[in-house]
Amino acid sequence: MASMDQLELAARLPRFRSRAARDAIVGALGYPNRWQERSLAAAAADRFEALLAEEVRDGIRPGLLFDARDALAAGMRSFARGTLARRLRQLRPVQILARGSKARPFDALVRASDGRSVAVVVRPMPTGEARLDIYRALRGAIERAGGSAALAALLLVDPLTGASQSIRLDEIARLQRGSTAA
Repeated sequence: MASMDQLELAARLPRFRSRAARDAIVGALGYPNRWQERSLAAAAADRFEALLAEEVRDGIRPGLLFDARDALAAGMRSFARGTLARRLRQLRPVQILARGSKARPFDALVRASDGRSVAVVVRPMPTGEARLDIYRALRGAIERAGGSAALAALLLVDPLTGASQSIRLDEIARLQRGSTAA
């Protein structure tokens, strides 16, 4: 994008922050030393700046940049202190089946303790009807990827708030049936 208005850029910063946080979290899977607060925040900040450099040629107001970086760093430090980060930190490289583009349409596939796969999706989670739309999209992605025979659950992670939700695939089908019956 050659030129971007500062107001338009300010509106897009949450998307950049979310993507940078997602890349930092997925990149840390299987590497316990990358889950320290400082390491995770630094990886997200580096990715955030790289994303901005790709998109913004005219520069960014320092106030916007510092505010967005501070919010991202605070969110990543908070996430790193949470219980979900502690559980993800315990994953060993052999438990990471795929991540990034190799795990599409998910962000990562990891092996659960029972041997089945868990799909990890790191995205900001909306509320209400928009969340149900995400469930439908994920269900469709699972069906296109070959069904749920090998997948035990989806782990939805909001990288900006640290909130997470684990959903068994049969629960998604139940939610979908309930929404179409109404």
